[in-house]
Amino acid sequence: MERFRDGKRDWLLVLLWALGLRLLVAALTAGTYDPDEFVVLLLSRDFAHGTIPYRDFMFFHPPGVLVLFRALQPLMAWWWPSGRLITLFIDSTTAVMVWKIGTLLYGRREALTAGLIYGASPLALICAVRVGQDPLITALGMGGLVLLLSRPSSWGAVLAGACLGLALWIKYPAILFLPVYLLAAPRRSMVILLSTAVAGALTLVPFIPELPSLYHDTIGWQLLQRAPADLLHRAGGVFAFWLLLNPLTVYAVVRRRQPLWLVSGFGVGGLFFFASQVYYHYFMPMVPFAALLAAPIAVKYIHRFPGMIAAAAITLSLVWGLDINSGSDPTRLFISASRFSTINKTVHLIDRLTPPGQGVLTDQLEYAYLARRHALSDYFWNMHTVVSAHTLERRLPSVGAVVLTDKVAPTYPTGFTSYLRDQRYPEIHAGTTEVWVLPHANVSALLRHARDGCVSSSVTRHAGRLPAAYSCP
Repeated sequence: MERFRDGKRDWLLVLLWALGLRLLVAALTAGTYDPDEFVVLLLSRDFAHGTIPYRDFMFFHPPGVLVLFRALQPLMAWWWPSGRLITLFIDSTTAVMVWKIGTLLYGRREALTAGLIYGASPLALICAVRVGQDPLITALGMGGLVLLLSRPSSWGAVLAGACLGLALWIKYPAILFLPVYLLAAPRRSMVILLSTAVAGALTLVPFIPELPSLYHDTIGWQLLQRAPADLLHRAGGVFAFWLLLNPLTVYAVVRRRQPLWLVSGFGVGGLFFFASQVYYHYFMPMVPFAALLAAPIAVKYIHRFPGMIAAAAITLSLVWGLDINSGSDPTRLFISASRFSTINKTVHLIDRLTPPGQGVLTDQLEYAYLARRHALSDYFWNMHTVVSAHTLERRLPSVGAVVLTDKVAPTYPTGFTSYLRDQRYPEIHAGTTEVWVLPHANVSALLRHARDGCVSSSVTRHAGRLPAAYSCP
């Protein structure tokens, strides 16, 4: 009974620790966002309103995350950051699963240490406070591993495979959990493989008519059409997120004998060196294994100085959140952290210049989503290599404004922005964006901006007499 009470107290401590740190970082970074968040939010909103993924719009990942957030649309429509809170809570439960696996591998103290390390991981903290897929596949992958290790039966393998199948339905890199499962339970390998395949196939049944397009948009694009990053950036990302943020883990792998499945769970992070792009959230599924590997080394320090270690972890989380909140910086470990304050002006412009039912074309979907406007959901920045300029030109009669984000990399297909300028559409410079106002926009609002001295282009045939150039201060 005493052991049961200690175990109950430990998992609750891990949960509250992880939840508290995530709420702290969420509050500190509330003024920033990752553009990928709004791809999920806007496309799942369109999905809820009747459009079909892979038929009506492209999506470069499996449909699981869109199905989930489609179901959550009543909550998202009320307050979209609630999606962040859901992800945050799911990732806090992952910390508890890390603790549970620790109890199966080590003693009580090591298990508690593993859960606390995961709860304070800088990478897990930032991924958990964004709307994204990686915390979801990490939770499912670790949930399957808990079932596999705690239930040494065929049913445990079946349930673990089902978790992995669901994770693959959300994002393909979940396949990196497969070697962990097979090494952890080699005698049940066939059951794991079969249940994973069955669960994955069942999740795709509603999308059978779209399977060819699904394959083209996901596997085809990821392997053949995605623009690769240079070797230096890929190596830098792998080093920073895989090794630099997990120094105790690297030491543990070198100095201590560990189960092969546990080492492989962390070691597969090196495969991202061969990926076309390397982003911080890719390494989220490796963090639980990093925590479990580091726990036997860190336990003596945490046990000896618990208050000091806890204060240091909270302070580091505070500094981490404040640093990310300072805004987007290409040298900040490649963490995507754009500030809402830089896009608010553009969002307000879209709201004033276009009626509620009017569509807009944006290279980043946050402008349309926050302005509550219909976007051309089959276009965002990653599509500049698969959608032609002529295709977008043909769509212009259905939109009232076009937004271009000021980026080094191209976000529209070659020739498209030149076409807009050749058409001499009125052009507004708003902060870091350029907004072209098309003839279907709110002309009276445009003229008000012209009178305020904030309008650009010499077009008079579309919106009356406008000054030759303008930019919004």
